[in-house]
Amino acid sequence: MAGTAMIEGRFRGPAGVGNGGYVAGVMAGLLGSQPVETTLRRGWPLDVALAIHRHADRIEAADAAGTVVAETREVPFDLEPPTPPSRTEAAAATAWFLESPFTHSTGLCFACGSARPEGDGLRVFTGLVEGRPGLAAALWRPDPAYADARGRIRHEFLWSALDCAGSFAFTLGKGPQSMLLGRMAGRLDGVVRAGEACTVIGWQIARDGRKLTAGTAIFGEDGGRRGIARSLWVTPLVVS
Repeated sequence: MAGTAMIEGRFRGPAGVGNGGYVAGVMAGLLGSQPVETTLRRGWPLDVALAIHRHADRIEAADAAGTVVAETREVPFDLEPPTPPSRTEAAAATAWFLESPFTHSTGLCFACGSARPEGDGLRVFTGLVEGRPGLAAALWRPDPAYADARGRIRHEFLWSALDCAGSFAFTLGKGPQSMLLGRMAGRLDGVVRAGEACTVIGWQIARDGRKLTAGTAIFGEDGGRRGIARSLWVTPLVVS
């Protein structure tokens, strides 16, 4: 065993479990290489230390019963994002999010919860981009609370910012719907600084029944890409 890891309650996604992007970021940091793919076998319980096991090709987080909750491995990765909207368009998309039902179920998600104040939640509000169907976007200025001593946003928070935009790419204009992150692969490409005007996007890649594949990316104030990911989302099984 290579130690333990814990997701604090404030880094929640759905009630009772960690934000999937944050979990992926923590696991990527433990693996120490990229690009990586994290598979979430189940929700990571909050404020519970899980055992970290290191294997030749992956690391795993397991609960007290030995059940694997998440696993991360290095993978090949190739994904090209669409052209991001302008900063003005991204700001308008965020305003659309905040004025619509897309303020999230309870507004408490660490990444996209509108009830979380600055410095408590990331407040990445990806909304509808006019004339760009299937694309969600946000203007995001990360709070200094998420930066290191040199003012650089820490990697686990960039992974968090790459999370929820993918789900919103599939729900814009249709009303919020429940879905869970199952897998996230990607890499970080550069530094984001506290207060930097970033554009975060999510776009549709594929749909296969209950499985939805989305891309997400972060662009810095200079337009350069800072991170990119491909995520698999799963909608709940509806029993008639």
